[in-house]
Amino acid sequence: MPLPRPIYEELERVVGVENISDRPYILAGIRAAMPGGPKPPSPEAVLLPGSTEEVRQIVRICNRYHVPYIATVSSLIQFAYPSGPGTVMLQMKRMNQIEEINVEDRYAVIQPGVRQGQLFTELMKVGLTYPVAAVGPAGSVLANFACSSGDNHGQHGASRTNRYLAGIEWIEPTGEVVRLGSLANDDGWFCADGPGPSLRGLIKGFAGQWGGMGVVTRIAISLNAWRGPRAFPTEGRSPAYQIRLDKKCHKVLIFKFPTLDQVRDAMLEIGKAEIGQAVLKYFYATAALLATESANEFWELWNSGLFQKELSLPLYVFLSTWSPEEMEYEERVLRDIIAETGGEAVDEQVLRIYEDNMDFFMLVGFLQRVLRLGGGWAPCKLSADSVTHMFEVAKAIPDFMTEFIEQGKILNAPNNFQIIPLEYGHSAHIELLFLWDRTRPDAKQIPMEFMRASIEADIKNGHHGTMPPGIPAAAGALGHLYSNSQRWAQAIKNAFDPQGVSNPH
Repeated sequence: MPLPRPIYEELERVVGVENISDRPYILAGIRAAMPGGPKPPSPEAVLLPGSTEEVRQIVRICNRYHVPYIATVSSLIQFAYPSGPGTVMLQMKRMNQIEEINVEDRYAVIQPGVRQGQLFTELMKVGLTYPVAAVGPAGSVLANFACSSGDNHGQHGASRTNRYLAGIEWIEPTGEVVRLGSLANDDGWFCADGPGPSLRGLIKGFAGQWGGMGVVTRIAISLNAWRGPRAFPTEGRSPAYQIRLDKKCHKVLIFKFPTLDQVRDAMLEIGKAEIGQAVLKYFYATAALLATESANEFWELWNSGLFQKELSLPLYVFLSTWSPEEMEYEERVLRDIIAETGGEAVDEQVLRIYEDNMDFFMLVGFLQRVLRLGGGWAPCKLSADSVTHMFEVAKAIPDFMTEFIEQGKILNAPNNFQIIPLEYGHSAHIELLFLWDRTRPDAKQIPMEFMRASIEADIKNGHHGTMPPGIPAAAGALGHLYSNSQRWAQAIKNAFDPQGVSNPH
């Protein structure tokens, strides 16, 4: 049903007539799903709040009239759309300021609309950086740090984004403003925790609440030292550009292995040696998409078999050091580990792709190319545990994936998964990405069938491979593998959102 006019006008008084709309052509653009994804319910109106106070007033109005709401920025994932009818959408892109970069204490304060490319380049100028989530330069920094999973290619030498939250300003589902940690006492943004239980885990935890726990309006994130130049040395024009860093202190090496066990062993040994900024076993079909500039180029490369031969079981390593001497040491250690675990260098033409585009390890600048085939694509798994356990999850993928490949439902890419260690191998993240043809008569059923098969395989094997999603049925099925976390999540949701209006499922 359309949003009642009195409610619309009350919201309009908060944000101004130019920052709210329920016009059909505006809503039609917002509800256009990502390729291959289900068409989401249309929002009844979209609002562009410009401040924390405006967000607070909007949330209170929604509670008063029992109107569901969801906040979003880039809408790069299905969970960023309304989960049901009658929802109003808070598009947060007007709140796009980097409020502070504190060089001495190494933190940055940002609003929801700040993009990865925007913050990363500003921090480079002052010799700082942060773990950039692998969503491309247009992704929201705040969303990845506070509301969704936020895994990144550099987490081997750093960590996941939830470990970097240093301060949070949060609009509870009912409209109360909460400032966590040191911020609560007006002591600045340096710490997200204070005396007593931590509320940070309610907002983020491992994967975030996907809009189900109100709206985060500002965060501070901790920063790392940046070993590179103050600006990217870019050549060419998009999409044919190159970013190369000085090889004396920045080097890309990629190796291939006969078995997954050998990839695992090399990954663990590299972690023990505490070398490397980025270490990952990466998707090979996705890599082929990122390495080409058109659908025709992709199919030419994929059908050549080069990436299947060279990158089916790879280990990508990005070394980033303070000095040439440190680089020499890390490379010698790395090559010894690779030799001992049975790896060998990949073909030179494959390595050159990454040497010419080192932003892959920071920003994944070509991420949008995964959409160019026009088909469907989706990730699954998306969980974390020990490095060894994640490789056990990976070994079980053919048990359910082979049937889909043989039936022609998905691209024949059984090793299109990534495993990324965290904090020098103390744990690891896994993600399986599959692609399918949207012109098939059964195209709409394929993603749900595939994800269901993936979940069933984890339950059967007792694997911690699938992150419990926000969908109650799936979360309930997986819950016993995660200490019945779905019960705790629902109890917290009920306590903080008694009206059930913050992105209800």
